[in-house]
Amino acid sequence: MTQKLSTHTHNGHRKRLRNLIDVAGLESLSDVQVVEQILTMTNARKDTNVIAHKLLNEFGSISNILDADPYDLMQVEGVGEITAKTISYLPQLFELYLKDKSSKKFSCKTYNDVFNFFTQIFNSYQTECVVIGYVCKNNTFSGYKKIAEGELCEVKINKLELSKNIIRNKAKSIMIAHNHPFGKASPSAEDYDANAKLSTLLENLGIVLLDNVIIGDDGLFSFKHNLLFPKEDL
Repeated sequence: MTQKLSTHTHNGHRKRLRNLIDVAGLESLSDVQVVEQILTMTNARKDTNVIAHKLLNEFGSISNILDADPYDLMQVEGVGEITAKTISYLPQLFELYLKDKSSKKFSCKTYNDVFNFFTQIFNSYQTECVVIGYVCKNNTFSGYKKIAEGELCEVKINKLELSKNIIRNKAKSIMIAHNHPFGKASPSAEDYDANAKLSTLLENLGIVLLDNVIIGDDGLFSFKHNLLFPKEDL
């Protein structure tokens, strides 16, 4: 009798959570409730509230949980191998979603378009990284590829791989962007030096570089124009 009452209460909690999501969306949930909902994907008949609390106590935030190594997740009581691996797959799934969505004829006719395109990509990264956007004849992005994590000056381009990707994406030109997470779009001396080297390399490869840009909290910096395009002015 006790087991039936517990199961009924548990099912009622999940239904209330689903109803809340339907009405107000995931953003209306607390961190614990979001983690609970994630855990239900692999725990159909288990109370996930306690596990959610344990995960947040151990890792501190939802993003830290999603970025954690599966082995570390499995050290939390109640988290098995399947759950740990499923959680670790989610950031990769989000990245694939954003990559697919951003390649759907996203315009790059203005710097507002460019800022929006790269911002949605960089939102999925916690660290500084460098991305190439492939541009088609009708001035739309046909796709993108992250080529490095770290600073622009650390980028080493694989010439053959770059050429293959340009052909695969039917691009006539490319645009390079890197982010300054939680910082301004102001370039460093190393950024200027790296931009010059990249421009020379791409020119020698016969690849048209439309621009090299930095995405920061205050807007977009264009190496081509040596100007900052503030977000409010785009």
